[in-house]
This record gives sequence, structure tokens and C-alpha cells, in this order.
Amino acid sequence: MECRFEHKGYIFEGISEGGIRTSIALPRLDLMFDIGHQNPDRVNIERLLLTHAHLDHSAGIPYYISQRSLRKLTPPKIYLPKDLEAPMREILSLYSKIEDFPYVYEMKALGEGEEVDLDTFHFFKAWRTFHRVSSQGYTIYERKKKLKSEFSGLTGPELVQKKSEGVEVNELITKPLVSFSGDTKIEYVLTHKDVAESEVLFLECTYIDQERTVENAREWGHTHLDEILHHLPSFKNEKIVLIHFSKRYPPSYIRKVLSKRIPSSEKDRIHLFIPD
Repeated sequence: MECRFEHKGYIFEGISEGGIRTSIALPRLDLMFDIGHQNPDRVNIERLLLTHAHLDHSAGIPYYISQRSLRKLTPPKIYLPKDLEAPMREILSLYSKIEDFPYVYEMKALGEGEEVDLDTFHFFKAWRTFHRVSSQGYTIYERKKKLKSEFSGLTGPELVQKKSEGVEVNELITKPLVSFSGDTKIEYVLTHKDVAESEVLFLECTYIDQERTVENAREWGHTHLDEILHHLPSFKNEKIVLIHFSKRYPPSYIRKVLSKRIPSSEKDRIHLFIPD
């Protein structure tokens, strides 16, 4: 069963189960994060932002490419860490061979902080994450024009006059809108200012109790609930959406534990991306 989260008109849909499958779509910007699970209804989404190549995050790539071709859609755009480009192209070449069908796609490997435009008002950057294998998270930014402060007292006709004189009355401002972690240690948030200040942060929370400790989480390149709660003052996000809970925990248990442990002052800010 898919999950849904909405914030200021941005709707996120998908599923994230630790070690099983993760794929979360943002249809408004025609992109999805990871593709360990492929809903056939999401094949129309053109961009894939891949965090790493563990199969619960990447297994749907061949199907995604093949289905878009079958449906006569444009080739998908796939973004991924630099270290993954060569082996991923090799894998896809083999899939194309055994399917006896040409795989057509665009693939771009991104380095730390590299920027990609989505549309006039949005772009994204890749940031290093801290997992066991080559990995990166992504931050989506919003661009907006804002009236320069020195012109804030002018009337509409006065602003029109300034523009006619060739004066630029607006300035372009950007803000981090959404960050997505993939699998990572807590350092992903603590070392990237724009991640900690994104309006919405999708953050893995693989372990939530002492059956698997913080040390266990860190050994496998994951984040524990204890760490998130400890570092909450460093999180400036309006909303924190927790994903990638271990399948050892049923949804009812996750709700029970987090209901007890999340401070009452934070309950409106922290959300669980799990089925109803």
C-alpha cells in the first residue's frame, strides 16, 4: 500500500520499507527518488534521482526504461552518483541484450553540489551521504522573484516607470525546498546546511528501539531514532518525514514507539511515511 504526504501543494507518493523497497514520487516536478519498487502508474514520470544502487532502491530501473520505451514515452533522465555510472550502464546493456530490446535513456552522473535545472522555478543539487556504498542525497530548490527592499514603498505605477527606465526592481532568491536522504548516517543532515534548512526533509529512520542500537545503525550506514531525537535542535525543517523503517517493525509498533518518544512540541513537525 502506497503512502502520501503533502506540504504546500507538493504531493509525495510512494513507499519506503527498509531493505525491501523505496520509491517516492513528486509528480508536480516530474521526478521520483529511487526506484526499488516500480508502480506501473509512475512510469510516466520522466526523472529518476537515484541515491545508491542497493536493490531495494534501484531494482526497478530496467523495468522503468523498458516500459517507457514500450509506451513510446521520451527516454527517462537518470541521475546518480559518479561511481555508479559505468557499472549501471553495463548492467543495463546486459538487460537490453537479454530482452533483445534497445534501452534508450539519458544518464548523468553528479558530483557533490552539482546543480541541475528542473524548470524555471526549481533546480536540485546532489549532496554526499554516509552509507556503506557510494551514495548521495538530493535537495530541491525553489527560485522566486522578490521585490528589492529599496523599492518596497513604491506604488504600482512607480514600479512600472522604474522598469521602463531599465531598472531591475526584482531580485532572484532561492531556498531549499525538499531534501531526500536515501540511506545514510545522521551526518547527512549535520554536515549540509541546506539539508537541515529545507522546508521538508525526507530522512531515513531504519531503527527505532534498542533491539538494534545506534552502534548497529552506524555500522550499516543507517540512522537511528535516538540520533534524530538527540539532534532535533539542529533540524530547522518545517516538516521531517521519516522513511525506511526496518521491516522488523509493524506499522502499529512504529506508531506506538514514536507516539511515546517524539516530544509533544515536535508532533506537528515529524511525520511517518507508513501505510494508514
